[in-house]
Amino acid sequence: MQIKTYQKLQNKEQFIDFCQYESQLQEKDAKDNMWSDDWKNKSNTLPYILENTNRFDGINGEFFILFDGDTIVACGGVYGSAFNNQIALAGVRTWVKNGYRHLSLNKEYLLVEHKKWCVDRNIKLIALSFNDYNKNIIEIFKRNRLGEKNERINKREPKNLFYNGMEEVGFPVIIQYTPQWVIYEKLDKNFNFNWESVK
Repeated sequence: MQIKTYQKLQNKEQFIDFCQYESQLQEKDAKDNMWSDDWKNKSNTLPYILENTNRFDGINGEFFILFDGDTIVACGGVYGSAFNNQIALAGVRTWVKNGYRHLSLNKEYLLVEHKKWCVDRNIKLIALSFNDYNKNIIEIFKRNRLGEKNERINKREPKNLFYNGMEEVGFPVIIQYTPQWVIYEKLDKNFNFNWESVK
């Protein structure tokens, strides 16, 4: 496996094609954020965000793409939040190709890069956010697999997200004009944020 940033891709069209193809395989909500035939004018689509905003420009944030050989198998981004410059949002627009979803690519590759990006910038808190339609994913971060007891959480290494513990906001907050459910890890245990301020 090899990870690259969108900004440094030599063939960005390959990733645009990936977005189009993968969007055909998914439910409407996820598909609408991944692709539109008119993506150059649809500000909610991933290609639009990558090409027309500074969210993942290498300074304000970064979008990572994971390759298995020459094949794109997963992607996801991290960026500094607009509501507090000590908080970053990770796992943004994460996508894992069918056939690879059982391999923990998000945990072992994408979120590792997202956390490293935050640590390198002295970010105090790293958060993941979920829409109503996919907030059930939060349970995956909380539960153990059958037969693992508590070993799954204990096997997290310092590079892994939630190594220092996971906290959950008990109500939806507004991120990018959308209600989101949030889980987070404090990278600085002394940092506190009033989530009510973005409710």
